[in-house]
Amino acid sequence: MLFNVIFLILFVAAWSVVGMLVWIALSLRRRAVGALWAAPFAILGAVGAGALTGVIGVDVGWSFLAAALGSGALCSLAFRTWDAWKLGDRFASWSRRDRSR
Repeated sequence: MLFNVIFLILFVAAWSVVGMLVWIALSLRRRAVGALWAAPFAILGAVGAGALTGVIGVDVGWSFLAAALGSGALCSLAFRTWDAWKLGDRFASWSRRDRSR
């Protein structure tokens, strides 16, 4: 039982790392505009797609490819939402204007 839990935790951690690598690549391409908004979606997409491959009975090795694809899909959707709803303008009031302090 304990080994199963450790095994699952390691897989979730590995899928999260794959998701964050995809997030970094997409964020660099956008020059980090909306990157913090998309980070949780990237992890959620990676873990969800990785776990879904195990549920449907696909080989474990394919779960990392599915994690990358799921992370890319949800991260792209989060970036599109950021642009469509102009969330950068809405959250601009939260930032400090005077950075001399």
